[in-house]
Amino acid sequence: MRSIDITDRIRALSVYPYDDYKVVLKPKMHLYYAYRITDTGIEIELSDYLADAPISVLNDECAAIVKWSMGKRYVQPPSLTEYLRTSDFIVKSRPTYLKRCRSLTMTQQGRCKNLIDSVERLMESGLVTDDDIRNSYYSWAEHMAKYKFGQCNQTFRVVSVNPILDDDRVPDEVVDYVIYHETLHLRQDMSKTRRPHNAQFRAWEHMFPNYDGMENYLKNIYSVLR
Repeated sequence: MRSIDITDRIRALSVYPYDDYKVVLKPKMHLYYAYRITDTGIEIELSDYLADAPISVLNDECAAIVKWSMGKRYVQPPSLTEYLRTSDFIVKSRPTYLKRCRSLTMTQQGRCKNLIDSVERLMESGLVTDDDIRNSYYSWAEHMAKYKFGQCNQTFRVVSVNPILDDDRVPDEVVDYVIYHETLHLRQDMSKTRRPHNAQFRAWEHMFPNYDGMENYLKNIYSVLR
């Protein structure tokens, strides 16, 4: 898919010191924004996931990128953050993300374990709530880095789990812990200005029963399963 020029959808921007601007949508796996200085001004590149975004959201994002290009810190506009949280955005965009993401099996049922069983146990224990998992998608990964056991894409609310845990020798509570850790990221503020593993996150994480035991098991899992 090629870039789509949407300059005519953007209201007049204050682009000093540039003479002109162009805005294009580009197909990327992750939510994407960038800029390029050209001979005639600035070209702003936005993710094609924003194709259906309200014009006001696109305008706010372009204005933030122009400021960023002039040496100011990029700050995601509140209007964009709010739009990305809507069910409409997630439901429309997630299938495209999953299609572009080639590292997932697209199923919760593994050879030995079902991720939804873990989610249900966490719900029954009260560790996660309906709000934490609302409009979320869980999948086993096809592959993952050796000591990375789970991954969370907050934008599209997708949690994936390392297939090494899909083994009858791995206790269910270990899979539950990994699911819990990644689901906590879904609970977090999506703002890029916050560290994902901040003090609040660690406090939540330590609420998991036998937290130290779970961490120790994961550190030694390759010797355990040898």
